[in-house]
Amino acid sequence: MKKIAVFILILLLSAGLVWAKDYEIQKKAGNLSVVVKMDRNPAVMGENGIIVTIKDSTGKEVTDAGVKAEYSMPAMPGMPAMNYGSVFALEKNTYQGKLNFSMSGPWNVVLKIVRGGKTVSTKFSVDVQ
Repeated sequence: MKKIAVFILILLLSAGLVWAKDYEIQKKAGNLSVVVKMDRNPAVMGENGIIVTIKDSTGKEVTDAGVKAEYSMPAMPGMPAMNYGSVFALEKNTYQGKLNFSMSGPWNVVLKIVRGGKTVSTKFSVDVQ
């Protein structure tokens, strides 16, 4: 009987791990294709890891860009707007960094990519729990 209970518990835990998927969004920034992955879904207060993959119009990975995120929460009654920034580092053909959300709610994220003296950007929203 104990073995059956342990088996069912392991099965339920495994199912939860299989269904838990990272946050992922695909966007365009100028002629670049951008895939953004966050290590938490939903995003949570505090640090959230983020990985950005960028490909040019031919499908080749872009590794010669500067990438940063500017993220903000709009002003609410009794509270001013909050604005933060994060610069990403190139690691294994992806740009990696952290977004540190100071409170729960909707956040606007602008991803800026600087390459060859030109800046392109893309926007997305994150609902922080």
